Amino acid sequence: MAFEQGHSKIGGRKKGTPNKVTLIKADDLLLELDVNPIQKLIEIAESDEATLDQRINCYKEIAKYTYPRLKLQELWVSTLENLAPTVIKLVAGTGRNT
Repeated sequence: MAFEQGHSKIGGRKKGTPNKVTLIKADDLLLELDVNPIQKLIEIAESDEATLDQRINCYKEIAKYTYPRLKLQELWVSTLENLAPTVIKLVAGTGRNT
C-alpha cells in the first residue's frame, strides 16, 4: 500500500522515543559514584605497586583521551641525509664557577 498524504500514523515508535533504551548511562553512574576514571588510571600508574607494563598501559589509555590520534598520512620522518651529525664534547671541569 502506498503512502497517502494526510492519513493518521499507524505503528512504529511514538514521537520523541529514543532509538535505544539505556537503563543506566555510564557517565551518570560515574558522577553519582563520584568516580573519575582518568584520575584512577593516573593513581594506578603513579602507585609504587604498579609494574612497568601496568604504568605503560595506564598512560596509553589516558593518552587516548588527551591527545588526538594521528593518521598514518600525518606522520612524517626527516630523511637522514638532511640531518647534520650531533657532536658532544666532554670537557674536564676546573671545579670553579666562572
